[in-house]
Amino acid sequence: MAQEKLKQVTPPGGLTRPHQDEIGKVTVVYGVHAIEAGLAGRTVLSVREALAQPLNISPRAVALVNGQEVESTHVLNPGELLEFVRYAGEKGTESTETSRPTPNRDQMEKRYGQLGDGRIDLTINGQVYDLYALLEVLGLAFEDIRPIEAHVMGENLFAIRYFDSEERSIVAYEFDSDFRRVSETIVHIQEWMGDEYFDFNWGAWCPWTL
Repeated sequence: MAQEKLKQVTPPGGLTRPHQDEIGKVTVVYGVHAIEAGLAGRTVLSVREALAQPLNISPRAVALVNGQEVESTHVLNPGELLEFVRYAGEKGTESTETSRPTPNRDQMEKRYGQLGDGRIDLTINGQVYDLYALLEVLGLAFEDIRPIEAHVMGENLFAIRYFDSEERSIVAYEFDSDFRRVSETIVHIQEWMGDEYFDFNWGAWCPWTL
């Protein structure tokens, strides 16, 4: 079905030589789905409309090209990576206000340290919670969420940092002792992977070593 939809947004024409097909290819990613097709010259909007149903793209998903947010009128160039991503707050049943993804890895590490520098559990109100228990009580226990570490940020303020494999972002989620959300900071995983991000063979789960 997805391939049929892609044909609708691929410029019609006669047979072309293999190297010509390669020149115009663009990779489109949403969640665990990835498709590569000759979409160069098409707008983000036209690709989104064609693949909305096959890939189940959320209407609120934001378009990123090579890791940078773009308008729907952006014309795709050969070799570009088009991703549709949702911000972390959309996973719940109610919309919540979150920080937008930012390429500022340094800012995140200044507040939370390097990835893996935190704790593997927290004691809150006299009870010990490991990382997965924290995700459960915070309502973040989704299949595409992988916890990294937890932090005590101050009096009555805690944080858990996790990798969202669907959105391909590192998220620092701060909350109080009643497990109420205080804030979120979201940074795209490309900030850690660099150019390797574009060459990585993404699957249903990212096994890349954090």
